[in-house]
Amino acid sequence: MANIYNALNKHDLEKFFNLIAENILQSNLSLFLGAGSSMQYDAMNWNELINKVYKGCADWENIERAQYAELKGIDVKNTIAEVIKSVSIDDKKINTFLHHLLNFDYKSLWTTNYDCVIEKVLIKKIKKYLSIYKYEHFKNLSCPGGNFLFKINGSCDSPETIVITREDFIDYRKSHEAYLILLKRELLRNSFLFLGCSFDDDILRICIKDILNCIDNSSENYITNHYAIIAEQNVEKLDFISEDLTKHYKINCLQINNIQNAYITAYGISSKVKLNSIFISGAKAFVRYSTEEEYGKKVCQSLVNAFMKIKGFPFKFISGMGMSIGHFVSGTIKQLCKEKNINRYLRMEPFPFTSDEANEQHRESLINKAGVFIFIFGDFDGIKSNLKSNGMWREYLGAKNDKNNIIIPLPCSKDSVSYVIFEDEIKDEKTFSSKYKSLLQNFNYQDNNDNFFDELVEKVVLETRKNMDKILDEIINKLIHK
Repeated sequence: MANIYNALNKHDLEKFFNLIAENILQSNLSLFLGAGSSMQYDAMNWNELINKVYKGCADWENIERAQYAELKGIDVKNTIAEVIKSVSIDDKKINTFLHHLLNFDYKSLWTTNYDCVIEKVLIKKIKKYLSIYKYEHFKNLSCPGGNFLFKINGSCDSPETIVITREDFIDYRKSHEAYLILLKRELLRNSFLFLGCSFDDDILRICIKDILNCIDNSSENYITNHYAIIAEQNVEKLDFISEDLTKHYKINCLQINNIQNAYITAYGISSKVKLNSIFISGAKAFVRYSTEEEYGKKVCQSLVNAFMKIKGFPFKFISGMGMSIGHFVSGTIKQLCKEKNINRYLRMEPFPFTSDEANEQHRESLINKAGVFIFIFGDFDGIKSNLKSNGMWREYLGAKNDKNNIIIPLPCSKDSVSYVIFEDEIKDEKTFSSKYKSLLQNFNYQDNNDNFFDELVEKVVLETRKNMDKILDEIINKLIHK
């Protein structure tokens, strides 16, 4: 049973965010991006594009106007491609769906857009991708870990692939059958979030309906949950679209009648994912099998154990791959997740070590995925004053760029980077370290005190709840004021 959620109702809004965030944390979400996602970057809508090609027959449907223009001898597809490429896109814009959501990883990305807005934002987000808009591209689908962007209506990079005329759409189910097979597979296997979609395209509706009909005619009661953010100024039309999608296509809808600020819901989803993601930053060159190494291992084990005691454990750990802290954290989680989906609770991210620039880009990508940062130990590489070159310190500075991030340095000893971070954090009375200074400054890494970690987790849960409440209020206030 699909539901309609009201973006101005705090309970509804948070419930919708929770559903999407959980699918992202489980790595079980695909995105379907319509024209609205590109228009947030000042790209032209379909009507504007057709007007650039042919100004006549203004009261006709756009696909009919495109068909008529082609019959009149106009090279519609090449003209459309040239117009799209002439529009300057600012990939630094932040008031968009893509800016907030493309920090995370998805099973696949799908779009009906001809432009290259998604590609530009992916590059900005330091994410590799493979575009699929020709059959010759299908050979790339076997690439391991490929971040696939399916452009099912073609691309301006190859005008001949563009689907725009009446004939193109009539022939679509024959000419693009392989794309539809893949789309149906993904719709059956993964949850989808539809963004910037008008759902005027019958092709998408037919794919969803085909799957629903298959399940209805089987003996199985199986359903994949799909979601859509519906932004429409006209309240009557908003209700119609939402009710139609929930009743006939089993799509859960979040209703927004503020088109200009609809993007802020993506900020809410992103915030929920981040506040449920803990980045562990730590390093220590322990002597193997030494007492100090055993202390370090117990600190990591106690930390992970305390978080995983939470009923319905909502957090996911993100860590670089290393011989000490990362190894201890990941090993503990793996041991505790024997009967659970470990990918839901752990993400290991080895650094590329190909260049300083590549390492910094990788570090930025990791930081953008998390909202809680825990700093443990940290060597100075022999020069305590040279913090700028220290990886943990750079991760700390990156984490400070987002005011909603919760930063927790465990002051392991005075010769550790985490201690220096703690000293820097308590200078600001608004930080986690200042609020809970008495708790943190009494931390002793040589004393495996489970009570300390239990209390620390309690404070983290409290602060993430406060932050999420503040963010929800901020979003609703933004949506109320048009």
